[in-house]
Amino acid sequence: MLLSRYLLRMFLPAFALTLALFSGILWMNQFLRIFSLAVMKGISPAWVFGCFTRLLPFLLSLSIPMAYLVALLLTIGQCAESGEMLALRSSGFSFFQITSPFLASAAVLAALLLYLNHKASPEAFHAFREQFAQASQKISRIDLEPGTFMHLGPFRLYAGEASGKTGNLKQATLLRSQGPEGEALQITAPVGRIRVAAGRELDLDLEKGEIIFPNRDPKRFTAGAFDGYRLSLPLTLSGDDKRDPDLQELATTRLLERVHDPKAAAYRRAEAAVEISLRSAVALSPLVFFWLGTPLGLLGIGRHGRGAAFGMSLVILLAYYGLITLGINLGRRDAALAYPAPWVADALGLIAGFFMVREALKR
Repeated sequence: MLLSRYLLRMFLPAFALTLALFSGILWMNQFLRIFSLAVMKGISPAWVFGCFTRLLPFLLSLSIPMAYLVALLLTIGQCAESGEMLALRSSGFSFFQITSPFLASAAVLAALLLYLNHKASPEAFHAFREQFAQASQKISRIDLEPGTFMHLGPFRLYAGEASGKTGNLKQATLLRSQGPEGEALQITAPVGRIRVAAGRELDLDLEKGEIIFPNRDPKRFTAGAFDGYRLSLPLTLSGDDKRDPDLQELATTRLLERVHDPKAAAYRRAEAAVEISLRSAVALSPLVFFWLGTPLGLLGIGRHGRGAAFGMSLVILLAYYGLITLGINLGRRDAALAYPAPWVADALGLIAGFFMVREALKR
């Protein structure tokens, strides 16, 4: 239909612009952390780009609803301000004929958000958090200080003399805890050298030293001498404890497993149920915003200029996400409300939209 194509040509550029704007604002929240870590650890720009691509589904899941509402009000407001909306109504076009392209766009975006929120976004966000955590533990340089212990993963290194420029060591002692009672493997050497092999590993070379193997009997031990000893450690040193993923990192299938896990604590099952319901409620928010935004445009919000349309969109967004926050808190406090509470914002939005559409049809 000619009218639908005309309205979409106005709507899509505005949507793309606002989507880029909101995604950029959300990206800046993470950019400083990512950039500072990359500089501190000497990580390549390719790693920063990889972080951005992993964050993209998560950012889109947040920015698409906001961008849709702002673009919708700006488009309808522009039509109302130029008199096109009044001309269309006077020519006999019905409310649904005029707004059908916006409703179709909302339905497409809602379907995309269901996929992003339940699968793509949590999986990609989990990959980003894992990549960031590993980079945080990465060793890019060795800051040697004589007379102090330096932790190298499961090892502790001590040197009486050390050179930060060359990595040369004197009177070096390397310790590693071996048993539950604290006995430690001990390696000593009069000279040695430590260096970072770029992109590969951390190398420690000791010369003409002695290795002492622990024994639970403090009066007994096993010792041996060596001419050369090399220890190689990966640049990324991970601890024994694995990071516990946040709810935002778990796909909905994983959340359902937690909800139905009888061994899980009640509050954790409630949190998982709230997160599942929240993802669906937010995914359908473009449809809610359609029923709120289109009657506002037809009732004359756009006649006051684009500033009024943009301001009204911010008011709606603040109210909607405020109700979302209220629903989350209610669901986590009462397990019986875990599934319905996050839908409070959608339900109230649709009720308000129903009355506004009815008022717009009267005019």
